Amino acid sequence: MPQKVSAKNLGQAILDSVHHGTYPDTEDIISAEFPPSAIPEALILFDHARGQIEARVRTTSQRSAPDIDGWVSQAKQLRMDIETAHSSSQDISAEAVQNEQLRQHVHDTESKLRLLEGELAFNRRLARALAQIRSIDHAIRDTAERLRSGQVSEAIDTLAATETELESVPSARNIKAVGVLDVEINSIRQEITYSLNKKWQDSIHVGLLTLSIPQDAQDFSVLAIALHRLGLLEEGISKLANGLEAAIIVPRIQLQKGGHERALVIDGDNMRVLGPKIVETLISMRLSLAVPEELSALQEFSNTRDEIYRFAAVMGSYKWAGDDQLRAWSNTIPQLWLQKRHNSSLHQVRQLLQRGYGEIRTVERVETQIVSQQDHLFAGNSSNDDWDAGWSDGEKGSLGEKRLQPQRAKQTTDNEEDMSAWGLDDEGTEENKTNDANIPADNDEEGDAWGWGEDQDIDEDKRTSQREATTPSTGRVNGHDDPHSRTSEREVTLKESYNITSLPTGILELISSVFSDIDALSEPSRSDSSLATSVVPGLMTLPSLLLVMYRASAARFYSTNNSGNMFLYNDCLWLADQLRQMLRARNQRRPNAVASKQKQLQFDDDIAALEAFGKRSYGKEMESQRTIIKDFLDGAQGFGNCTEPPFSQECELAIQSIVDRLGGIHAEWKKILSHSALLQSVGSLLSTVVDKIIIDVEDMSDISEPQSQRLTGYCKQITVLEDLFSPQEIAANGQEAVPLTAVYTPGWFKFQYLTEILDSSLVDIKYLWTDGGLKLEYEAEEVVELIEALFDDSEHRRRAIGEIRRASRA
Repeated sequence: MPQKVSAKNLGQAILDSVHHGTYPDTEDIISAEFPPSAIPEALILFDHARGQIEARVRTTSQRSAPDIDGWVSQAKQLRMDIETAHSSSQDISAEAVQNEQLRQHVHDTESKLRLLEGELAFNRRLARALAQIRSIDHAIRDTAERLRSGQVSEAIDTLAATETELESVPSARNIKAVGVLDVEINSIRQEITYSLNKKWQDSIHVGLLTLSIPQDAQDFSVLAIALHRLGLLEEGISKLANGLEAAIIVPRIQLQKGGHERALVIDGDNMRVLGPKIVETLISMRLSLAVPEELSALQEFSNTRDEIYRFAAVMGSYKWAGDDQLRAWSNTIPQLWLQKRHNSSLHQVRQLLQRGYGEIRTVERVETQIVSQQDHLFAGNSSNDDWDAGWSDGEKGSLGEKRLQPQRAKQTTDNEEDMSAWGLDDEGTEENKTNDANIPADNDEEGDAWGWGEDQDIDEDKRTSQREATTPSTGRVNGHDDPHSRTSEREVTLKESYNITSLPTGILELISSVFSDIDALSEPSRSDSSLATSVVPGLMTLPSLLLVMYRASAARFYSTNNSGNMFLYNDCLWLADQLRQMLRARNQRRPNAVASKQKQLQFDDDIAALEAFGKRSYGKEMESQRTIIKDFLDGAQGFGNCTEPPFSQECELAIQSIVDRLGGIHAEWKKILSHSALLQSVGSLLSTVVDKIIIDVEDMSDISEPQSQRLTGYCKQITVLEDLFSPQEIAANGQEAVPLTAVYTPGWFKFQYLTEILDSSLVDIKYLWTDGGLKLEYEAEEVVELIEALFDDSEHRRRAIGEIRRASRA
């Protein structure tokens, strides 16, 4: 138990802690309690300690009292100094305000002084201006008096001096009096002008085939000088020249009725003055118009050129002006004829396009190829082979093989590449369809017309031509040479008809006439003439210009028809083919024309550009139709809600719209395209439809039985379009027509199998995969995903999926 601590010790511990900041050093004091009874003792200790501190403070204050008195006196002196500085600053501020007032007064005084000086200067200028105005007014009156007295020359002098003095008046534009004087001066000038013009007209009179000039040359000279001083002489001379041209020169230059001409007789040295005007009128109104457009007439025009040279020589012998102008024009006759030929030909192209399509006519394209008898596309041309002779009876029995065997379709599709020589293989395969889709359909039509970016198309055409030159059948079976391949090859003549407008025929006639002129000028009898050497190079560029003009303007004129792009496609390909045939025939007639062949190589590029332009037009039309079809399919929204109104109506509307659209396109393009091109075009559009439907159905994760039935109905509606692909020749021979849908629609068999899958049981689907041709069109996982979407999870479904996957791995 701790010892009891006295109240004094507790109070001393608290005092030490407060006064010195120390803590007790004994455990008894630290752990002791502070009872109320110890408070009085602690207060006594506190009072004693306070007394000691106060005593020390008094002692310390008494010691430092002298120092504090010094500090107080210094503070008082500092306060007096501050008050003195404050008074001085107030005086300085008052003086600054007074100085600012004085400065402002000086500024106002200076402004008033400048104003007074400006007023004095203005008054002086005003006085000078008024003096000038008064002097000008007197001069105007004097000019008017002289004019009325007939002193025209003196009046002109005074008027010129008055105008100069009026311009020297300061700030003339801001003085109304100066404006009044200017009006009076203009009035007097008009009076002088009227007087001089009247004298000029009275002196020189140009009538019908007559010209009268005054005999007094001195008065006429004074009149001419007066007109020159007023700047009216050139106008008078121009009117005189126009009068001479209209009344005298033109009637004698123009041909009269009956071919008679009037004579123009100029005596003395007047020809030196009138010569250039007469020559200019002769060239513009007679000679330039007389240059013919036809080459045969141009040869006869050489006699006229000789006459022009002789006439220029006569003018030169008399030293008359204008002979050099005549010779220079005569030297430009070949260029004038070439320019006329260019303008006339280009104008004819514009007229052809403005007249429209004209008569639609049917043309044929004939081509001979070496093909194999195994090629099913051409099997119909043989009397011994039917188109579908390759199908065995056993292959027609089962459900899976009743779909015409996709493997056969692939073979037929590969053989379709043999038709690349027809220029219609843009839509035949998936690769071709992709290339067609990449055609820049939204480019500026003008850019397409002028051939920008056509180098790639031309290169592709050249590669296509090289592919056409090769034998279409290689005669290989399973990677080895077929011993019977040579005997099975035969020559097949392909013949197809399509429709074109009258426009390419007109263009062909224009280009043919140009080449006829070039050949005529390139004959040995004319090849060394100046006309041939100066005209033929420029004439060789005209066919290219005609094709450029046709391409630049065709898009606008063909767009008036709904199928204008297809007509443009046919016209371009037909025109390109005819031009190549024309060039080949021309080369056979002129095998040694090296320079002409060099130019022809450039024209070959223009023909390739024309062909590429036609194919781009075809591609634009196909892309436009694909966009419309895709918009229809987008309205179905992926067929996910095909059984729920109102989405079911949208799906039905989309499918029916596609069927109607493709049927309408087939009916419209059937009148334009060849049969193979028609099937390829419609097949490409149908391929877009079936690919989109296949993708949409495969993306559906769950397909109920009503949805499956509805989708099957949609697929069967699309299958009706198979009637559009009947082969033309077989149907014409009365044989059973097997549709060529799979040949021209790459995804057709896959679409057909999709219809079977949607409407089949698990057993049927498994049979199609193991024993049918389903594996040729679908990957195993595609079929598995369709099964998972169509059937609920069960042991049968798992077993079917396992068998399909095992068969795929095997």
